[in-house]
Amino acid sequence: MRLDEYTAHDGTGLARLLAKGDVTPKELGRCVERAVAAVNPALNAVIELYQDALETLPEAASATPFSGIATLTKDFPIEAGRPAEFGSRLAQGFRAGHDAVYWTRLRAGGLNNVGRTSSSEFGVPATTESPLYGATRNPWHPQRGVAGSSGGGAAAVAAGIVPFAQGSDGGGSIRNPAAFCGLIGLKPSRGRVTGAPNGNAPLLGLATAFMITRSVRDTAALLDLCHGPDAGDGYEIAPPVGTYLDAIKHRPHGVRIALCTRSWSGVQIDPEVLAATRSAAERFASLGHHVEEASPDFDYPAFLQAQKVIWAADAAAHMPAMARHMNRSIEEALGTSVYALYRWGLAISGAQLIEALAVYDRVTRQVGRFLAGYDLLLTPTSAMLPEPIGTFNPNRAGIDVEGVFNDLAPKETFTALFNATGQPAISLPVGRSRDGLPIGIQLVARFGREDLLLATARQIEEEVESGPGVWGQGRPVIHAGNY
Repeated sequence: MRLDEYTAHDGTGLARLLAKGDVTPKELGRCVERAVAAVNPALNAVIELYQDALETLPEAASATPFSGIATLTKDFPIEAGRPAEFGSRLAQGFRAGHDAVYWTRLRAGGLNNVGRTSSSEFGVPATTESPLYGATRNPWHPQRGVAGSSGGGAAAVAAGIVPFAQGSDGGGSIRNPAAFCGLIGLKPSRGRVTGAPNGNAPLLGLATAFMITRSVRDTAALLDLCHGPDAGDGYEIAPPVGTYLDAIKHRPHGVRIALCTRSWSGVQIDPEVLAATRSAAERFASLGHHVEEASPDFDYPAFLQAQKVIWAADAAAHMPAMARHMNRSIEEALGTSVYALYRWGLAISGAQLIEALAVYDRVTRQVGRFLAGYDLLLTPTSAMLPEPIGTFNPNRAGIDVEGVFNDLAPKETFTALFNATGQPAISLPVGRSRDGLPIGIQLVARFGREDLLLATARQIEEEVESGPGVWGQGRPVIHAGNY
């Protein structure tokens, strides 16, 4: 299979070719290898390919939904025995001790993990410029960044290396890279994708794992495969009524959509991002949905302070164990942003952490009541366009915890809230800047309503999918299909 043929298909399309015998999993693995060789030197998105996994790809498709497609996972513990270095010198050489349960479900559904992608250090900075592996570059404009933390996966999908890639999201880490790279990035509801065998939802409930994709149907199919609780989960989310693939066949009518373009943090929204968001609202209205300007009312400074406490307490709790395991000094091995967060976390008391969690409870209630009056909330994903590499250098000297969160603000103003409150949120590639940079908008649904979120996203996708590339955007400058 030629690379231009390979990159023309999403995962579902490739699975159909596999099922018909037109191509084999091993041939797709070779496509991944050739794509990495062609574009990764310019992007620095893929840390390594697993030769053992590539060599053992079968010559025949499996009787599974995705039939044996090769994909990539983030530099976090996903699959037992694989490197999981968190983009950090502190964790260099660390390997995952067990499989993530949701990953075993995806693997059983026909996904083969053949390599790992870059991440920001421990997922903290919203720019994938790690002290261990350097900067990952944007396929649309290689002098620009890919956000973070799942930036390597997003760059790999946008550049045609794989049709989808695994990521995780604790404040916007799937949605912002998807927005910066012109892709689809879903953060499912809290508990929809189990964190087993560890905590049900990592980072005290803020984080969840899922996939970055090129199509809504891939997003739905992947969620069908991996959602659901595991034995020992502390709580279980209500299951969907049907499959998500069935849900996207339904054309929603008269959806009540709240449009919010008010920056909760006070960070200025780029005019082109604002224009793209308003254009998306007009498109939804033209489809017969009811759009009005409205915003949830909550105390953003209190919410942000609670986020700082929770993130810092988590860092203070977990970094010493990694340092002991790897026999390294935290002070010498951590990059400056993560070290600043860790140091600040050491001074947090149990009372402060309980107070932060109480703030999150109040905000969750406020946002839940707001969404009781609407079906969806529409916002920008990021307040800014992809920035030049180095703009938010996470490893600069002298950065403190305020600097860490100031760096995050332009990207997390609209995303981090829903890690706190647990609603599902998706970034969709609806626009381009004058310079050709992707612009994403975020849709948020009520808790547990991924079905409506995906069905509405599919409705927009149907209007643009006839054009070239993902959602009619054409190909990025750096793309495997060019080789």
